[in-house]
Amino acid sequence: MKNKALFYSVTLIFMVIAVTIVPEAKAAYPEKPIEIVVHSAPGGGSDLFARQVAMLLEKEGIVKQKINVVNRTGGGAAVAVNYLASKKGDPYVFMNVTTSPISALLRGATQIKFEDITLIAMLVEDVSLVFTRYDSPFKDMKSFIAEAKKFPDKFNVAVGTAGGTEHVSAYRLAKAADLKYNMTTFKGGGEAAVALLGGHVDISFGNINEQMGQIEAKKVRPLAVMTEKRISYLPDVPTLKEIGINVVFSQVRGFWAPQDFPSYAVKFWEDAFEKLSKTKGFRDQVNATQGVLDFRKHEEFRKYLIKYMADLDQDVKALELYKEKK
Repeated sequence: MKNKALFYSVTLIFMVIAVTIVPEAKAAYPEKPIEIVVHSAPGGGSDLFARQVAMLLEKEGIVKQKINVVNRTGGGAAVAVNYLASKKGDPYVFMNVTTSPISALLRGATQIKFEDITLIAMLVEDVSLVFTRYDSPFKDMKSFIAEAKKFPDKFNVAVGTAGGTEHVSAYRLAKAADLKYNMTTFKGGGEAAVALLGGHVDISFGNINEQMGQIEAKKVRPLAVMTEKRISYLPDVPTLKEIGINVVFSQVRGFWAPQDFPSYAVKFWEDAFEKLSKTKGFRDQVNATQGVLDFRKHEEFRKYLIKYMADLDQDVKALELYKEKK
């Protein structure tokens, strides 16, 4: 009896220790550097956004550990998503989410599905822009559309990652306006913009934050925005709807994590991003990059993405990106 009582006593002690130690370990999270995976090349909107977020989280004292941004390009964001899949259960790795990795999931180019992803939070929506070189013969959207209708397949269009926002934007414009042009995809919006400035393509699509510097320097001319109404950042630039093209599209910016990302880690980062969204530094950054602040916690983010993906799925099918399915 004494041995049995001793056994139960020792067992109880270990159970108490386990209960007290685990919360402390979680409370100490994160205890080492964090890795944010970016699917696009350095210099693009996704890369710049992730680096600004990492910098501000550290600067505002919201996260005490170092946050490293790592670019893993290729496969229309499939390389980055597959890398994330390999980090199942790792609370120290997560990824930025935009249209490109969502498209990668939809077209079956990844080792995981949407159901395997752990959503953290959405922070911003970016306005999509149609633009050309400043010295281009096209001074407005109507003149480009008129010329493109006269000469199908004559004009070249630069878009960022295959299946990304720019690719979908170009497709939706072509469909709505009944246009035919040649689309060339790159590793990111930065490379697409270089192709435009180099005279290799006629127009391009991208986020305003990637092009505002070039617009102000009069190297790029904005032709139209893909919003319901004109935006304060470019008040003289019409919407596509204004000129009779019923197309609206925006870039979602948030973060998701690998499968089995611990619930305490989800809570930590959800809270961290919510705190970040309320800081003056982040709000100033959103304004500086011409974005729209739209913070959503993981459950609300999930509902938003389900609708977003349903619409995007039709675009992915039409672009025949499912040919990449494995």
